[in-house]
Amino acid sequence: MKVFSAEHVMLTALTVAILTLTAPAVWGQTTSFGAYDPRQAEVLWNEATRLQNTGQHLEAVEKLKRAGHISRINEGLNARSQLPYLRAEIASLRALDELATADERQVYLSRIEAATIPSGPEKVDALLAQAEWHQYALLQSIDETEESTLRMARVWNFFRRALNEAIATYGASSVKLLPALEGMVRAQYLLAAHRGVGAAMPGQMDRDKRNQAAGKSSFKRGLPVMVAIQALNRDTLGGSRETQADDLIRMGDWAWWTGNRRAALDYYNDALALANGAVLASDDADADADADADADADADADADADIDMTFADKSKKEPDVDVAVAGSSLGALALANAEPVQALAAGLQEPHQDSVDNESGTRTLAAGAALATQTADKESHQSHLQTDLHPKFRILDRPVPLPAVPGLDPVLAIKQDQPNERDLIVSFNVSANGKAVNVEVIQGPEAENSRGPERVIRRLRKMRFRPVFKDGVPAESDTITWAVEASQWGSSQPANVTSSGGSNAT
Repeated sequence: MKVFSAEHVMLTALTVAILTLTAPAVWGQTTSFGAYDPRQAEVLWNEATRLQNTGQHLEAVEKLKRAGHISRINEGLNARSQLPYLRAEIASLRALDELATADERQVYLSRIEAATIPSGPEKVDALLAQAEWHQYALLQSIDETEESTLRMARVWNFFRRALNEAIATYGASSVKLLPALEGMVRAQYLLAAHRGVGAAMPGQMDRDKRNQAAGKSSFKRGLPVMVAIQALNRDTLGGSRETQADDLIRMGDWAWWTGNRRAALDYYNDALALANGAVLASDDADADADADADADADADADADADIDMTFADKSKKEPDVDVAVAGSSLGALALANAEPVQALAAGLQEPHQDSVDNESGTRTLAAGAALATQTADKESHQSHLQTDLHPKFRILDRPVPLPAVPGLDPVLAIKQDQPNERDLIVSFNVSANGKAVNVEVIQGPEAENSRGPERVIRRLRKMRFRPVFKDGVPAESDTITWAVEASQWGSSQPANVTSSGGSNAT
């Protein structure tokens, strides 16, 4: 038997006492609570938060799972208390790139939120967060083709439900409607891209297939949402002239993206008129005449062969619209009554949800789109009554990669660091048709993996830009120089891009 000296025993006891006193409070708590004591969930939450902050997401997920399990044991399967644990778990799974597992947890989270969160601001935020998740999953291409179509419907439906909930919570004239409306704009871009309309998108979505014939219908389907945003900003929120110009540019970008060049130029020119101090006033007679002229000129060809120049055919009879709605802007009417705003959101629905989504007599998107397109046509052909009545500001003076929509990452993300000898450096111009031309490789480093820098050049050529405007017409930009990090070429994420030199790069 080994004999310890009295001095050794005292030193050991002192060491144990010091370790006990200096141990984290959380450690002490975990030793005093039972395995399923509700306080144990709070301890696990604190530990998981610490692990997440240090990037240890795998360990954090295990803690959060245990916390959620304790919550369900004590309060039931639909316990509201498990919501923060689920959300944090999904955040860690996303950081670990475990998107399939995160998606399964997101479905469960949605069920718990639907069962436990009453109407109100928290409900709006929950619906917006669900829509953002499905948008992210869609851009990351985690689904097969058939599943991605259902995912597209979920993106739209969650944003639409968030809009309806926001109207019920805040009223139809609140600035808090904008997040849902802007989300619906993103959903329309995603839907258009899914149908083969437009150009390169952020994320991993494959944009090789093109469907030029779908451009006109995509434009008319998405326009009512943007008209509603314009009317909300202009007529109720009292948006500045800069905000009004931005709303017109948003509609111009949508028309440009979907290949409706003539409509895009109308919106861009109205925005330029505002920037030059003009006062815009609707003139129905002139608008109708211009609309007829557009219909007659629909067959005109553009130099850019892959852009559909045609606009809406005014000779075709539009769908019947309720008399109470006819003659009023969809967006303006939405401010007085929630129903028309709900109507513009009723077109793309989850399978088997028609009876639920169309309650309260909401109209179909087709009717709303017809009315909004008529109204937008008139507004896009407004006469400029007087000029130089307001301070001027500059717009459309540099090329902008599309889609330039809040909440969507750019197709090629720009970074601020200076380029180095290991970067791919290219120069190009943006043509009057919004495409990268005169692409020249200034520095072409060797590839570090099987996916070389040429993939960045291919992506650049597939991008669509809002062009520079000079004297009211699109023009070719000055030379732009971009540098791309070699570490990004083989990444599953969009390549990082940095602007260099005195260019018009955005």
